[in-house]
Order: sequence, then structure tokens, then C-alpha cells
Amino acid sequence: MQGQTIKARTSQIFSAHFDGPGGIKQLFVIAYPVIISNASMAAMMLIDRWYLAHVSKSHMAAAMTGGLMVFTCLSFFVGTINYTNALVAQYLGAGRKHNCSVAVVQAMVLVLLSIPVIGVLSYVGPRFLSLFGHSPEQFRLESVYFQILLWGGILVLMRVSLTGFFAGIGRTRVVMIANIVSLFVNAGSNYVLIFGGLGIPAMGIVGAGIGTVLGRLVGFLILLAVYLSATNRKEFQTHTSWRFNPFVFKKLLRFGLPTGVDLMLNTGAFNIFVQLFHAYGATVAAAVTITFNWDMVAFIPMLGFNIATMSLVGRNVGAKRPDLAKRAAYSGLKLAYVYAGVLVVLFLLMPAQLAAVFAPESVADGYSEVLPLATVMIRLAAVYILADATTLVFSGALRGAGDTKWVMFASISNSLDNGGWCLYCHQNITR
Repeated sequence: MQGQTIKARTSQIFSAHFDGPGGIKQLFVIAYPVIISNASMAAMMLIDRWYLAHVSKSHMAAAMTGGLMVFTCLSFFVGTINYTNALVAQYLGAGRKHNCSVAVVQAMVLVLLSIPVIGVLSYVGPRFLSLFGHSPEQFRLESVYFQILLWGGILVLMRVSLTGFFAGIGRTRVVMIANIVSLFVNAGSNYVLIFGGLGIPAMGIVGAGIGTVLGRLVGFLILLAVYLSATNRKEFQTHTSWRFNPFVFKKLLRFGLPTGVDLMLNTGAFNIFVQLFHAYGATVAAAVTITFNWDMVAFIPMLGFNIATMSLVGRNVGAKRPDLAKRAAYSGLKLAYVYAGVLVVLFLLMPAQLAAVFAPESVADGYSEVLPLATVMIRLAAVYILADATTLVFSGALRGAGDTKWVMFASISNSLDNGGWCLYCHQNITR
């Protein structure tokens, strides 16, 4: 009798956390393809930097600073367009399926409006990089890499628009497949273009940039083909929504702009932090790059919990079920803590082994001074992983519910604090 009671109680606890609308099981079904998708994006960058580490420390460091500068320039538009996810989910929950594709088209209109801004940034970006005192070789490499990836960023923004659609309707496996294919295209083409092969001369970091753009192009075309498929044309009228809709466009801007400002400030503060550290020479630049390569492994997949939480909360808010929206938020937090906890253990127990992955013995300018520094930095990175998990899940929940301004104000405070500490540390180190 007592055994049956314990079994019943265990089943009740399991059901309370896992089963039903808003539970861990429903959120995981949405989250795991996004996590795999984001992990493939992280792997794409890791592979590029691993390839370039076999060329020189400066090549690997330039890929970090140039790539981060590109994302900083695109972050405002990425954050704003990313609200398409919540908008699509809300329309789906309210039973207004046609407006799901209308929201996607408005996001693509915003992509077109970003092109003149990208043109200006392509001129300003290298001049901004020159302010940080990087070595002449690294500056030359990062400037070329920046230009290639920035113009390829138009594909990134178009992919974010389509990803928002599939995440919003809960069909995230499409995004997963597109990103995995993109990863293989990127890895193969970058190997050939960086080191040379198949009659193509070795192009170094230029080849890395071109290969990355090719991978992104393939991923975008896969998403576009599925978006325009007969199934989606029938269910969401994706073929009849290609027109400007002022009402939906204003709604995207109203709720998306705070998200764009949020991401821009956070990325900008992080960008300044990394750029300042890269001014201390090739050894420090390589150690910082290795550390943030692994930090990226922690952070980018956790964005899957952010996107899944935003989607499920938005769907329940659209269906007028705040109780299920709240449950979905806490389900996302529990899943994120499990993932983050595993990484904390790895970062604390195996930092030297993780650092050694990006220290090839074949490179002439060795990594003997880099590894000890990177080992300490990786251990320090473990400190804030759980905080990142909490921030990502709850910010996704708030955005899914339409409360984007509070997230923006919190990010402004955080960015100012981080920026102040970066400048304070930089000034005291250089004295």
C-alpha cells in the first residue's frame, strides 16, 4: 500500500513538471531542435577558428574580433527582427494564421531597410576597430573578414526572419536541418578555401569569410523553400502575404525595437571588452579568443531555451492562458539549468584540456604562453553561466508576453555597468 502511494506521488510530481501544456516535455519538443541548430552555428564558428588557429594566432584572433564586430553592427536589426518569433506565436495562439506569414514579410521589409545602414557600417566599422590598438597584422586581417561577413549579414537577417516563423509555429526541426546542412557546407568549403585545394589557392581568412557566407546562403535557401512549400501555402497563405502591412509592421517595431536596443547594448559592451583585451598583444588575444570560443559553446545553444520559451509563452498569451505561460517560463528555466550545470562542471574540471583544443603544435608561433592564461579564463567563465541561463529564459518569457521595454531597461543598466568595469580595468592595467 505504501509502495503504491509513493508511486502515485512520484507520478504526480513528474506530471506536475513534465506533462501537459507549458510543461518541460512540450517546451523541450520546441527547444531541442533550436538548441541543436544553435549548437551547429557555434560549431561553425569553432571550426573556422580552429582552422585559422593552424594558420597563425593572429588569424584566429582576427576571426574573433572581426566576427564580433559584424554581429555588433547587425545586433540592432537581429534583435528587432527576432521578435517575429513572439508575433507569429501570438497570432497562432489567437487562431489568426494568415497574419503569421504577414509578420514574416514585415520582418523582410525591415531587412531591406537595413541595407543602406550596412553600407555605412562597412565604412565606419574598420575605422572603429583601428581605435583599439590591435597589431597591424591583426587589424589587416580582421578588417577584411569584417567586410565579407558584414555584407553577408543580409542573409543572416533574412534567416532570422524565417527562423522566427518556424519557431513561432513550433516547427523548429526545419531550422535544425537547415543549420546542420549549413554547417557541413561551411566546414567543407572553408577547409578548401582557407588551406587551398581542388585547384583553388590558399586564401586564409578571406576564404574563411567566403565559406561562411556560402554556408549561410545554403541554410537560407532551405528555409525559404520550406516556407514557400505547398503545406505552408495552404495553412498560412505564405504566397499571398508579400505586401507591406503598416499595422503589423508598426507592431513589429513597437515590440521589437526594445529587443533590438537590448541586444545592441549587450553586444556592444561585450565587443568593447573583447577588443580592449586584444590590444595587449597576440598572446592575450589568443587566450581571450580561446576562452570565448568555449563561452560561445555555452551561450549560443542556451539561446534555444530563450527562443522556445518566447514561442510557448507567446502562444499561451495569444490564447489568453497566462497560467500556462507562467508554467512554460519555469519549464524553460529548469531545462536551461540542467544544460548550464553540465558546462559549469566541465569548465571547472577540464579547462586545460578545453584550451588545448585550439593550440596546434604545428604552428610556428607557439601557444606555450597562451595555454596557462586561457586555462584561468575558462575557469572564470564558469562563474556566470548560470546567470546567463536565468537571464535568457526570463527575457524570452517577458518578450513572448509582449513586455520588451522592461528587458531593455534591465539591459541598459547591465551594459552600462559592464562598460564601466571594462574601462576601469583597462585603465588600471595600462598604468
